[in-house]
Amino acid sequence: MNRILTLTALFSLFLAHSSFSQGINTYSPYSRYGLGDLRERANTQNRAMGGIAQGVYNPYAINNLNPATYVAQDSMSFILDFGLEASGTYYNLGNQSLYNPTANFHHIAVQFPLTKWWGASLGIQPYSDLGYKLRFVETNPYLLAHIGAIKYYHYGQGGLSQAYIGNAFKTIKNLSVGFNLSYFFGSLDYHSDVLFPSGSSYNNVYRVNSVSIRSLAYSFGAQYKLDLGAEKEHRLIFGFTLDNETSLAAERVLHASTYSGMYDTIQYVHTKNKSIDMPSNYSGGFTFTYKKRLTVGADYSYQDWTNARFFENTDSLTASSTFRVGLEYTPNPNDLKSYLNRISYRVGLYKSQTYLKIGGENIVDNGITFGIGLPLRRTNTSFNISGGFGTRGVNKNGLIKENYGFVGIGITFYDVWFVKRKYN
Repeated sequence: MNRILTLTALFSLFLAHSSFSQGINTYSPYSRYGLGDLRERANTQNRAMGGIAQGVYNPYAINNLNPATYVAQDSMSFILDFGLEASGTYYNLGNQSLYNPTANFHHIAVQFPLTKWWGASLGIQPYSDLGYKLRFVETNPYLLAHIGAIKYYHYGQGGLSQAYIGNAFKTIKNLSVGFNLSYFFGSLDYHSDVLFPSGSSYNNVYRVNSVSIRSLAYSFGAQYKLDLGAEKEHRLIFGFTLDNETSLAAERVLHASTYSGMYDTIQYVHTKNKSIDMPSNYSGGFTFTYKKRLTVGADYSYQDWTNARFFENTDSLTASSTFRVGLEYTPNPNDLKSYLNRISYRVGLYKSQTYLKIGGENIVDNGITFGIGLPLRRTNTSFNISGGFGTRGVNKNGLIKENYGFVGIGITFYDVWFVKRKYN
């Protein structure tokens, strides 16, 4: 019990620190729309397998994307999972390109049993990122002749985080169900500046539209397991989750000012008690495991953002869907002589129609993933590495094509608790 209280206190302090330490995690103009760039939320192991999660049932890892898995672990164990991720992206527009790297915290979570049929988990991770900067110069011949080259700057920063607490229950034979209660919080700041030429009679205008979100949401999951083979050495698992449709509570502050030696506010509007729609998200998938050595699986998810409203207005959004496949191979997880045989090798791919439709173009995201799991000797704790490459968008009609790569590292601490020690 002392260890639980200690870890809970440390975990709470980390949550408080994390909520104020999120840096810039994207430079993509696509993050301007909707809730920003929606992050890949799968843990490091699943991320290496294309991000599959619905049918993944691992007693030594945390899979918060399907809360029904919280009963997978042993009733005397405790799991803590922590991950970091770094990425680099080339942004291509015509013959121009720009490279930007980012690195930040990805997730932290704990999972523990309450009884033999009841498990729980809690954690926190970034949900979306906002970060872009655009610059335009006036091209109107009349304004150029009479005022000069007026410059327009549009930039944004911020993002949302998701903290969750979840429970899972073993029900009838081979069926488990669970739910997550999530708390979304963060801010999205959109800036628009108009800078007039030096010496003109016009004052520069600075405008910021700041949106703050603090709201709860629910998700539900289920998994059904079938043991196959004469000795039940194979397993087929089906999984499904529903992220319930939610109206996120939000407020907005619109502030505009001019500058002529000092700032002068010309507009201030504080809008409270408004909402941002988050539509239902449906996900389903399966995995098949052969002799605890080879696992293959696939996921499909669908979320319709077409009619989602942001402060009673729509955005350039459409229905999103993602297909994922993944594979994990461990030569011999029980080999006590060869460490190489206990290493897990992972690979996957994904194809996503994102929730963006800009200028009549659907913004598609495709990628491949890979990784390894390195077990610590004589324990079920593991060190995991994931990586991948992908592309998003198109290089036409004034749109930007993004070529990116990422690498993630995570460590899953697994310990056996609540066992009474015996002494001679």
